[in-house]
Amino acid sequence: MKQIFIIVLLVLLATNAFADVSGEYNKKNGVVEVKQSGKMLNISINSSVGEHVCNLEGAALMIDAKRAAYTSEDNTDTCTAVLNFAGGVLKVTTKDCEGVCGMNAAGSMDGTYRKKVSKKK
Repeated sequence: MKQIFIIVLLVLLATNAFADVSGEYNKKNGVVEVKQSGKMLNISINSSVGEHVCNLEGAALMIDAKRAAYTSEDNTDTCTAVLNFAGGVLKVTTKDCEGVCGMNAAGSMDGTYRKKVSKKK
C-alpha cells in the first residue's frame, strides 16, 4: 500500500512540475506571448524605445518549474534570454540580443511583465 501511495505521489508531482505558463505578458512598451507544450515554449517578445523596436521569436525550453531559456538555433547568433515565471509575473533577462533590436532599443526586452488577465464573458 505504501508503494502505491509513493508511485501516485510521484506521478502527480511529475505532471504538475511544469504548470502552464501560456499567455500574454505586458509591460510599458513591451509584450511577451507564450504558448506552452510540455517543456517547450514558443515565445514572441516585442519591445520598443521610441521608434526603435526589438523582436525575438523562437523556442525556449523549461529549465525547471519556474524558468525557461531561449538560445538561437543559428550557431552564429549568441542571443540568449532567460524567462522567470512566478505568480502571474514574468521577468525577462537577455544577453547579446542587440542583433534583434533597432539602434536604441537594445535592452528594452529586459524587465518585468505582468500576465494579461482574460475577461470572462
